[in-house]
This record gives sequence, structure tokens and C-alpha cells, in this order.
Amino acid sequence: MAQMSRSAARAKRRRRILRNRILFVLAILAVLAGVVFGISQLTAMYRKAHLPKQSLQAVQAAGLESDETSEGAQGLAGAQVSSLQSDWRMVLVNPNVKLPDDYTVETETADASTGKELQTEAAEAYRQMAKAAEADGISLMLCSGYRSVEYQQGLFDKKVEQCLSEGLSQEEAEIKAATIVAAPGHSEHNTGLAADIVTPDHQMLDTAFEQTPAFAWLSQHAAEYGFILRYPRDKTAITGIIYEPWHYRYVGVDNAAAILQSGGCLEEYLAKLTISDFNSEQSAQ
Repeated sequence: MAQMSRSAARAKRRRRILRNRILFVLAILAVLAGVVFGISQLTAMYRKAHLPKQSLQAVQAAGLESDETSEGAQGLAGAQVSSLQSDWRMVLVNPNVKLPDDYTVETETADASTGKELQTEAAEAYRQMAKAAEADGISLMLCSGYRSVEYQQGLFDKKVEQCLSEGLSQEEAEIKAATIVAAPGHSEHNTGLAADIVTPDHQMLDTAFEQTPAFAWLSQHAAEYGFILRYPRDKTAITGIIYEPWHYRYVGVDNAAAILQSGGCLEEYLAKLTISDFNSEQSAQ
């Protein structure tokens, strides 16, 4: 009788775990669907004024790639996948996923020249990366790191006001502003893991940064220090944020290498890990 009770308890626990995983997968898919819909509406409204032609083409094509299973997600054991999903470095924050209200972070100065801060581990990684870049003749500047939710609110409100001055309605202004400046609680900068990187010779946050030696160096070496380009040109429809060649996200060295190998953005990689874990669970039963 006791053995039957234990068996029933294990079966119930497996069903609960399976249900939670299914709900997580559905949540991820809902996020991706919401982002694609929102961006498609925004693209129709601001096609000519706000995104270059090549970015628009990438936005239209990006959704097709998310159904493919990446090499980075394949071959991982279920325990490895679960470990990655619970890694605090992999926290997902985007226009549709808000940072938990009780989120806390310890920060320290990452760049003494600008005084900007990052989460403590990310700050150390940034300092090591900047030192390595300097040895190669590249000067990096951290122009923005950790931001409080209150500070983010001010930035967002300012961008909305700018959009309103262009003759947009309140709703249109907020939609457009959200593709440029994340809403409070929806910004990676609130995590302390996001770094806006420029150089003394190019301090503007614009796409021209991709033409600098610093961007070329970061493209080749950032992952070695745990940083990824968070908003690639061809992933706008998935991330919900326009291409930002200056915006890097700390995820840890191993995670950065895996994401880079996968060819996907953070949203795609996390979704594929979840699906991979679900498939492994199904196969084990």
C-alpha cells in the first residue's frame, strides 16, 4: 500500500513538472507572438522614417528562424538545460517580460573614467575586457550601465514626450518610444547586466558605431568575457528592440559561447532550451 502511495506521489509530481514546463513553453511562445505582432504594427506605421531598408527585411524574415532548433540547444542533457534556465545571468527582460518587482542587484563601478556601474560579476568581466581591448589598441567606454527603475521611467517619459511633439497620439508615442527606450522594469539596464559601450572617438549611440574598430574588436572578443550583442540587426522582430550595435549583455562566458554558436538571440536561445528540455523529459518517460 505504501509503495502504491509513493508511486502515485511520484506520478503526481511528474505531471506537475510537465504541466509547469508546458506553461513555460506557452508563455515563451506568447511573448514571441506578441513581439512579432507589435513590431509588425509599428513597422507599418514607421516603415520609411525609423528603420533602414535592410532592417525591415530582417524584421520580416526573423520570425521564420525561430522555429529551427539551434546547434547550441541540441546535444544538451536535461540537467544542463535546467541549470541554464535557472542561471541568474540568463534572466530575460524585454518589452513583454518585466523584471520582477522584488529584483535586487549589487553593483560596483565598472568604468572608472565614466563612473558607470554594473552588477558586481559583470563589472569585473567588463574591466577585464576593457583591459584586453586596451592591450590591442582599442579604448572602450561604458557610457551606460545599471539604471534604477525610477531613472528608466524618466528616460521613457522623455522619449514619449519627444514622440508626442512629432504629432503622434499618446498610444502611438508610447509604442514608438518602447522600441527605442525600454519602459521601466522592461529594460536590461535595470538588471545591472547591460552595458552600452562606445569609444572616446565615437560616443554617439548610433548604428555608425558598427564601423568602428571597437565594434570589430567586440564582435570578435566580447563573448570571451561573457558578453553578447543583445539586439542584433536581424532579430528586431523577436527582441522588440531596434538594432543597437553598442548594447551588450552579460550572460557569463559559457552562456555567451553557446548563444554565439546557436546564431540566435537570447529569446530564441531560451525558448529552444525550454523545448529541448521538454522533449528530453518526454523521451525519458
